[in-house]
Amino acid sequence: MTLSEYYQWLKKDWAKVGFILSVFLLAFLFVFVRQYDFVVFLIMLQTPLYMLHQTEEYIFPGGFGKYFNTQIFKLDTEDKPMDENFIFFVNIILIWVALPIFGLLSTLDYRYGLWIPYFSFFAGIAHIALGIKAKKLYSPGLVVSLLINIPVGLWSILYLINRGILENFFGNFHILIGFGLNALLPVMGIILFRNYQKEITN
Repeated sequence: MTLSEYYQWLKKDWAKVGFILSVFLLAFLFVFVRQYDFVVFLIMLQTPLYMLHQTEEYIFPGGFGKYFNTQIFKLDTEDKPMDENFIFFVNIILIWVALPIFGLLSTLDYRYGLWIPYFSFFAGIAHIALGIKAKKLYSPGLVVSLLINIPVGLWSILYLINRGILENFFGNFHILIGFGLNALLPVMGIILFRNYQKEITN
């Protein structure tokens, strides 16, 4: 398999790979990291849990891109403007690269990764907001958000507060990073939508 063929395969099946990877990461974290440093464990735990979130969004039942284009953007097209390329790069850069890197850096200093539970928590809240905006009971990713991302993210934050690692829920800059990254996504969506409108009108 050439590098180009590998890239095309990964761009198509990255979410499936992520599901398998999440299983191995969860096993590794529970067996090794949990007993080594529970704070680092909580920070790193958010990555495989978010990969499970991506599994619901893009594999089963999937359809998050279609949902966003038709229910949020209110367009007839299912695969534009939020297309395969946008979905791939945003998810890989943020979840597969940024979260693991800062999770590893938290082994040196917790402060590098304290924003990650906030990110997971607000990402789950965002799915509730999407459902409200679309006036739909379900959006792809909502179940994992409600059952895993929101409660685990919130519990992790409260644990860090009880340990004195965070002073309180709101009075720190880590919440700004976690919330800001989630807020950046709809901003990117608006830019994507406006660029698409310009393309179809030209």
